[in-house]
Amino acid sequence: MANQAKVKENDLVFDPFVGTGSLLVSCSHFGAYVCGTDIDYNTIHGKGRSSRKNQTWRGPDENIRANLRQYKTENMYVDVMVSDASKPVWRNAALFDSIITDPPYGIRESTRRTGSHKDTAKSPDGLYAESHVPVSQAYHLSDIFTDLLNFSARHLVLGGRLVYWLPVYRPEYCEEMVPLHPCLQLISNCEQTLSSHTCRRLITMEKIKEPEELESLAHLSDPRFSPYQGHNAFREKYFSGLNKRSGKDDTKADVSGK
Repeated sequence: MANQAKVKENDLVFDPFVGTGSLLVSCSHFGAYVCGTDIDYNTIHGKGRSSRKNQTWRGPDENIRANLRQYKTENMYVDVMVSDASKPVWRNAALFDSIITDPPYGIRESTRRTGSHKDTAKSPDGLYAESHVPVSQAYHLSDIFTDLLNFSARHLVLGGRLVYWLPVYRPEYCEEMVPLHPCLQLISNCEQTLSSHTCRRLITMEKIKEPEELESLAHLSDPRFSPYQGHNAFREKYFSGLNKRSGKDDTKADVSGK
């Protein structure tokens, strides 16, 4: 992914779904300054249960900064923060040379964003406190990719690249499923097989022009730039494929048993 983005020394690289920071480690290896955001407080701060054997809770060396320290690239670490990828928190300017990310598919990580199905969510006394932690709601894959492309169009420098993974249910795949944006040119689309019925595609796009207000409104009505709603059912299709395969294995076992 870092190679596809042409990451080089002194670039500024951003990951909006940073997780444990593995992509930041790769980009820092090429001499880029790295930063990221994630909605998961525990992951960002290295808190919660440890993934290490015989260790219950994460230690002080189990966080994103420590990961870069282990690979001797801590000097390339800018910072990470808890943030919702669907909410604008950055000033409106071209900030990043590359945006490299692996959005959640809803399989191992939930796809959530802050918000409520209610119109308003207030504390019992009717006021918002500074320490208020907002509730979350589902963040559909089609919305994730739409927000990601719009964010990249606004915040990549001209010639900067967006590289991300797109999960796909293989029996239904067609090129029209790949999200497009008038300011981003599709450079490459490579498949990585996950199972007989699923894969993920490594999408590389390059910013070719700055977004304009009138143009952004016009592209909303263009069917080429409409979000593909089929992405939202990826999780259900993923597990239905597993169930079908499990059923076939059980049938074979019964036949061989006879």
